[in-house]
Amino acid sequence: MTDSNAERTLRKYKGFENSVKQMLTREYKFLGGEKIQEMFIKDLLVEFDRHLKDGWKLDAGQVVWWAVHKDEYPGRNKTIENTRMVPVILSIASKDDLKLRLDGYSAREVRKCKVARILREAYEQNGVLNQADVSLLLGVSAGTIGKDIKEYQLEHAVILPYRGTVLDIGPTLTHKKIIIQQFVRNIPNPEIARRTSHSEEACDRYIKGFKKVLKLHGDGIPAENIASDLEMSKSLVCEYVEIIEDLDGMRKG
Repeated sequence: MTDSNAERTLRKYKGFENSVKQMLTREYKFLGGEKIQEMFIKDLLVEFDRHLKDGWKLDAGQVVWWAVHKDEYPGRNKTIENTRMVPVILSIASKDDLKLRLDGYSAREVRKCKVARILREAYEQNGVLNQADVSLLLGVSAGTIGKDIKEYQLEHAVILPYRGTVLDIGPTLTHKKIIIQQFVRNIPNPEIARRTSHSEEACDRYIKGFKKVLKLHGDGIPAENIASDLEMSKSLVCEYVEIIEDLDGMRKG
């Protein structure tokens, strides 16, 4: 056997690709012939490379986490096993945190900034986290994370991209309120969408709903009747009414 033939033979029996091929031949004989197996292995390697994150490329304080894809919408009886996920790199600790502490910010204020950073990092990598994800990452309760998100959004007049806002899961009063607040300040819809990590269509939907409820509420019509007239749920109407009353209070204040 020549050296070149020996090298080819050696390569043939080495590596992850051949290991998978041996497993298919041994354990999954029903999976087509050699050509089908090679196609399957090729696709498998592509997926493997797409999800693999090189640990040596992570900065100090960073971790790899699995997030729901930002375009993966929930469905009835849809489990996490059937949900598209993406790996994201998150900065659990960074020099920015240290700088804030040195500048006199409290641990709680630093944590709120950290929560905002983690949510944005995931979204920039096509993923969205929920409050439970951030809770596990930072070692505090999900309730605490929820309060941090709400306070940060109100303090900075922004909407952070997490599953409750991006995918409209769970209570969404805070982001409706921020969108409406910016609307009444005459901020253009495209800019509102950019600031709040929402589509222009979603912002337009909230604004139209607000304007309809505002008119009927101003006419003294009860929430139950507004819900019936506009074919909205009573809870949604009450959310808009709460926003209207908050805005009235801010004007009077």
